[in-house]
Amino acid sequence: MQIPQAEEAPGTVQATVDLGEIHLAAVTTNTGKAMIVTGRGIRSLKRQRTKQLGQLAKKQSRCKKSSRRWKKLQRAKNKQCRRAERRIRDLRHKATRNVINFCVEHQVGTLFIGNPHSVRDKKSGRHHNQRLALWEYGRDIDYLTHKSKAAHIMSFTGSERGTSSQCPVCGHRHKPKGRNWVCRHCQFSGHRDLVGSVNMHQLSFGFQVKFPQSFTYLRPPGSSRRSSRRADTPQRCLSKEPAQPRIADTVSSETGQTGDVA
Repeated sequence: MQIPQAEEAPGTVQATVDLGEIHLAAVTTNTGKAMIVTGRGIRSLKRQRTKQLGQLAKKQSRCKKSSRRWKKLQRAKNKQCRRAERRIRDLRHKATRNVINFCVEHQVGTLFIGNPHSVRDKKSGRHHNQRLALWEYGRDIDYLTHKSKAAHIMSFTGSERGTSSQCPVCGHRHKPKGRNWVCRHCQFSGHRDLVGSVNMHQLSFGFQVKFPQSFTYLRPPGSSRRSSRRADTPQRCLSKEPAQPRIADTVSSETGQTGDVA
């Protein structure tokens, strides 16, 4: 299938992408727009594949190698691997397409894609190490680079080291826990992945941008919860009273059209 090529760049806005294992991509622009694309669908498929292969391997260990039953189980393992790979590839293409569509919609002309290559160097236990080993962020970078080139968006990659542990307001550093980043110094609060993406602007473009007031959250197509939410981000750094995030409206994961919340 021929992919349509854009004749010129959508605009001059600058954007950064923070790749992750739980949330595949967090995108912020220097105009205050933001979006998060979840990667939980891909993560779930990988866990399902690992569990199914383990069950088949356990049955296969009781068989004589190269026997008819052993070969039958081996064919079943290969079939499960191919099926899971097709589904994962489909979700990855859809997720990266959502990122590029967001950039085109908001007239992004330059895109920085963070490379989390140093994350795997730290040993964090066998369970977390297994999740990191299954994290194919190299393919995410390749897909985003290819799709941004087709949209005439200039993209480049670089290290994102230290961007997720620094407060975007006061610069205080600490190791966050959970998905909500709370600064112990200025009481700023915001989504952890968006903090990393906002800090990348200083690293890649040389200037700091303001933390977005709201963001669009996209779930994988076909999930039980088919809609996404657009939640206001609490700005505790600007107010002494702790503000609470609220759901403003609903955004469809397929069309991106907003609607009223019941």
